[in-house]
Amino acid sequence: MPRKKVSFTSAAAADAARILGQQIRLGRHSQNMTAARLAELVDVSPRVITLIERGDPGVSVGSVLSAAAHAGVPLFDITDPRTLARLRQQGQQALTLVPSNVGNRREREIDGDF
Repeated sequence: MPRKKVSFTSAAAADAARILGQQIRLGRHSQNMTAARLAELVDVSPRVITLIERGDPGVSVGSVLSAAAHAGVPLFDITDPRTLARLRQQGQQALTLVPSNVGNRREREIDGDF
């Protein structure tokens, strides 16, 4: 069975993927790293690195983020990995306050008779 073609549903998402792919390629080149070497580090094929660098939406987000990290691209404009870890912990703490199910709540009619 052929794989389903994945596409972006917004121009902003497509632009973001292309920009990140460009940054990964520039980072790889600045380190004099071949696509094959980056592929080894990310544990994917060199073809996947080409797709990442083109901003292809079908590549897993894990592979893209791993490629960015190995190419020296700062994620979320943060260069210190400890800052990323701190932000992750803060996000986990904030998410504990978010209800687990917000999908099917009915809108309650408010009686305007106060």
